[in-house]
Amino acid sequence: MTTEEEHAPSIVGRTRSLCPYCLKKLSATRVEKKEGVYLVKECPEHGPMETIIWKGEPDMKTWTRGKTPAGPAQHATSVEKGCPFDCGLCPDHRQRTCTALLEITWRCNLHCPVCFADSGDGPVDPGLDQIRAWYEEIKHYTGGGCNIQLSGGEPTVRDDLPEIIAMGKELGFGFIQVNTNGLRLAQENNFAGRLKQAGLDSVFLQFDGVDDRVHRELRGRNLQAIKEKAIANCRSHNLGVVLVPTLVPGVNDHQVGDIIRFGMENCPHVRGVHFQPVSYFGRYPKPPGDGDRMTLPQVIQAVEDQTGIRAVHFRPPG
Repeated sequence: MTTEEEHAPSIVGRTRSLCPYCLKKLSATRVEKKEGVYLVKECPEHGPMETIIWKGEPDMKTWTRGKTPAGPAQHATSVEKGCPFDCGLCPDHRQRTCTALLEITWRCNLHCPVCFADSGDGPVDPGLDQIRAWYEEIKHYTGGGCNIQLSGGEPTVRDDLPEIIAMGKELGFGFIQVNTNGLRLAQENNFAGRLKQAGLDSVFLQFDGVDDRVHRELRGRNLQAIKEKAIANCRSHNLGVVLVPTLVPGVNDHQVGDIIRFGMENCPHVRGVHFQPVSYFGRYPKPPGDGDRMTLPQVIQAVEDQTGIRAVHFRPPG
């Protein structure tokens, strides 16, 4: 077989996708090329387009694990236009809710150059009665066995956040987590204690790197000391933390190992690292090219290269 034949494009899967311009539903193909696997599609109005979705080892074809579909306890919507337009626990939904995310504010005390939520300005915060209705709706449609993540915006800008957490606990949710940039946790020594007393189980902490150059690039200001102070305040109140780095090629992908080591040095209060390759929706400085994306195998390879934790120890989710 010639080198040319070895790298000839081949189809590795078919799916459905959307045109990013008009949101028309399109047939799409996963095509393996020399550089990686691309999602290829064509819109009748906006033409052909392709985006890299998988680059490097493990091979995408091996990254699967069998799972028996398990639908939601109750269906919340009917099937009219088909996925994703009927999304919301329709009868075609094949997964039960693991974590329900509640956006309790659009406000934020940072204005990051990169933000999946494009937070800052938005509607008035939902009231406690509305949030209670959301909790009750989640219980009805999921059976109440899922985790809750309170998000936004920046949920800690709400002074009634402890009440929101306590309400969820009173309604029977066993695990509640707050997604936060950590500013208020760092600035108010007892704030972590108030959240813990209200029933908070975990802090999902934005943590993009181990030096201020990274924070300035992604968040617009020096934040390293603030992040470390937030973790220290959580530690003093026995409140667990998960570090959540947004990985951007050329900005902080070289710090994957340093972030893991930082987490290990701060065990057991830092309980894990949740890497999130940057997603280009919400707010970002410029339209992305393939070089601006970081795919899952590239994250795994960075972990291996920078820590010695071998890629073969990773497994796909169920």
